[in-house]
Amino acid sequence: MTKISVRPIRRDEIGEFAATGTDPKRIDDVTQYVEQMMKQGSIHREWCFVAVQGNRWVGRIAYWTLPKSGKPHAPVLLDLPWEQEQYLSIGAQLLQETLPLMRELGADQIGYVVDTPPMSPQWQRFPQERMKLLDHIGFRVERVTDRFEWQGEKSGLPGTVKLHFRPLPEVGEAAFIEAIMRVSEQTLDRRIRDERQQEGAWTQAGLMYTDMQHMTYDPSWWQLAYGKDGELIGLVMPAQNPTHPVIGYIGVVPEQRGRGYIDTLLNQGTVILHRGGADAIRADTDVENSPMARAFRRAGYIRFAKRYEYSLVLR
Repeated sequence: MTKISVRPIRRDEIGEFAATGTDPKRIDDVTQYVEQMMKQGSIHREWCFVAVQGNRWVGRIAYWTLPKSGKPHAPVLLDLPWEQEQYLSIGAQLLQETLPLMRELGADQIGYVVDTPPMSPQWQRFPQERMKLLDHIGFRVERVTDRFEWQGEKSGLPGTVKLHFRPLPEVGEAAFIEAIMRVSEQTLDRRIRDERQQEGAWTQAGLMYTDMQHMTYDPSWWQLAYGKDGELIGLVMPAQNPTHPVIGYIGVVPEQRGRGYIDTLLNQGTVILHRGGADAIRADTDVENSPMARAFRRAGYIRFAKRYEYSLVLR
């Protein structure tokens, strides 16, 4: 068997990189994605690698980040000869040689998501083989989510309970972080629950707030909701990630749950993004969080996929 080597791509190889391992029907879609991510600063050419055997490319991987972050967050465009037995050894070499480079760039943890079914813009097929490779390398499942999408005028908005909303610039960062901490209490989200246990409730809330700031948003979009007596009800944090408008975080404080307030919060976040020009909005919720899933459905969001979220600690 010819030895496999791993190297970054050259400037004149971006098109070939996008086509490698891609379903021929999806090459234009993936090429557009690569070009868009490079333009936005989410993918850098130096973060794109290929596995080479002889004169053939037998695998590829790119590392992705939120543009404001600057350090790698996750592999994307990981493709291998999935239908051949050697995919596992090629994939292991590709990851084992490139992950240390990402650590040198400041990454202390790397995530990876497997979506089923495959979808635009990456069209990454063979989910079972991907998950087997991740397990082999040492990644662990952080949570499994259902993915929802609201499609503009095709979707309605739920009836709402009247609440008073105050935006981030009015309430200030400290109050907002405290609200994140309160909303996250007794959460049904596995990842947030684990992070609260590991980091402590206040630290976890601050880290979530910082992570959310890496997305694109107007500070007025992030809002706390209050009842008629001034009591905190919950929060909503709409934002724009590099590919889609999203409901970044949403929730109701424990003592106010079960009263229909989540519909009002979701309505508020959806309207904010829609007025900002979004005709499609995405959101994920842990498969254990059935109340949130029901709220999305009531708001006209359609479940379109399941996502397996993996992570690997590098330090």
